[in-house]
Amino acid sequence: MRIVLDSSVAIASMRPAEPGHADALAFLERVRAAVAAGEARVLAPPELWLEVYVAEQRLASSRRGAPAAAGAGPLAALAGLAVELVAPAGEDALTDFLGLLTRRMRGRRPFANATDLVYLWAAHGAEATVVTLDEGLLKYHGVVCDVTRPQHVRLG
Repeated sequence: MRIVLDSSVAIASMRPAEPGHADALAFLERVRAAVAAGEARVLAPPELWLEVYVAEQRLASSRRGAPAAAGAGPLAALAGLAVELVAPAGEDALTDFLGLLTRRMRGRRPFANATDLVYLWAAHGAEATVVTLDEGLLKYHGVVCDVTRPQHVRLG
């Protein structure tokens, strides 16, 4: 199984009060085991690392500089998870994706931000499923790829 991991899952795993926290933690534990067993591949655009880093920095500063958990370094939410970077093959790959998206978006509301498009683009190109807790992104299931919640992913 190929999965594109949306940052909402990693970020929810860091925040106990966040809706979806338990589902995010459980999914990340399951996907780590599946990747280690060769049963799954996790992919992501560069935005995953950037968004998780920013969320960790905000969380640390909201704790008034309180140290992170012992041994936790930058991107602790992704620790122990092999995530493959998805990069564009070139401008044509991006414009082809945008053309497909435009054709399939008839009658739907436009995207609120470009970041959602990046995750869909990565999943479309890798023939993968986006795993997210983002309600806005979930609405685009089936437009160019599958989009699902962490608790609905069947691994192994």
